[in-house]
Amino acid sequence: MESEFFSVMEAKKEKANCSICQEDGDGFHFGAEACRACAAFFRRSVSLDKKYVCRGSNDCDIAANIRCMCRACRFSKCLEVGMNPAGVQQRRDVIGKRDLKPDFANMDIYRALSSIGDVFPTTSGPSALVEDLPPAYNQQMPILTTMRLNYRKMDNARLTKTPKAVNYKEAAEQSIREVSLVADWIAWCFEDFVALPMDQKKVLFRNFYTPFSMLEGAFLCHINDTSNAIIFPSGDYIDMNNLDKFFYDPDAEQPMTADEIKKMFQPSFELHRRSLILPMMAEKVDVFELFSLCTLLFWDFGLDDQTDECMMIGKSVKERVMKELAFYLKYAKRIEEPAIRVASLLTLLPALQRSVRRFQEDIEITSVFNIYAPGKAFYDLVNGKFC
Repeated sequence: MESEFFSVMEAKKEKANCSICQEDGDGFHFGAEACRACAAFFRRSVSLDKKYVCRGSNDCDIAANIRCMCRACRFSKCLEVGMNPAGVQQRRDVIGKRDLKPDFANMDIYRALSSIGDVFPTTSGPSALVEDLPPAYNQQMPILTTMRLNYRKMDNARLTKTPKAVNYKEAAEQSIREVSLVADWIAWCFEDFVALPMDQKKVLFRNFYTPFSMLEGAFLCHINDTSNAIIFPSGDYIDMNNLDKFFYDPDAEQPMTADEIKKMFQPSFELHRRSLILPMMAEKVDVFELFSLCTLLFWDFGLDDQTDECMMIGKSVKERVMKELAFYLKYAKRIEEPAIRVASLLTLLPALQRSVRRFQEDIEITSVFNIYAPGKAFYDLVNGKFC
């Protein structure tokens, strides 16, 4: 099958080819015939003032099946065929919907939020994400490709607004609203999940939601190159340098001073940053690797009330996804030792569980002492007890 992969290409449509990668064109963009992927790559490269360095001799082939491999040569080819940087609106919003303005001093957070909505694709860092893959690749990665397409669908349904720093009550409300969207995403991605009895669906999803939320938040920090904020899918964020703004109740007298808040809660946020956000940034995790981790998280085993049949189905799904990941690492990312890369990715899961446990402990403390308690609904959500 792998040998057939390299020989099978889609039938050419009656369109002019992209002058950069020779894929089917999508019209004139910035002064040259280009496909959507190359046009998006050029726009983001210019608007974000990206600087690329070729690892070869500045003469890499730029074809549809390998156009993501060398961004430096791809950008040079864009310029050679006549694409004009002046045609790109500087600092244009990546998703094309939000009009973000830096109304806060921390520019790291602003950079993070300026491209929060559309993470497919982006150029926020070397190898942080991947560009669109050719159809022949996707055919070898059906589950991961489905997860990617449906994640975009979920993201389009999320709130789009000017980002702001939120307090703990607003964060809890947003997390509760996310539940139905994430549940739909899982159902869109896994036919095996849809076929499960309702009780088994609940067992899996309750165990999955909180770790997924924390993993996704760390990924959003990573792709936008910031470790000083925890970013929500809506675009809002927790400013970890100013936790007194997060632990603020506008409807009551403040039970703790800024110094007391920092002393009590800062260690937990720092643990999350050191154990998950920074390692994810160091590993430069991309979207397909993220979805592989999500699959392992979701199809967990040995859970309370989980049936043997459910565990066997999960084992089958995970095996298929790990095969797809191995294919992706070997042929799309051209990694010589995929097993070593997989091992590095798997080290993020114990780190994630440490962050989750610490977060659950903090929620327990706030609930017991009724200090910044986010409410029963959020408490149940965090602890996997929600309906």
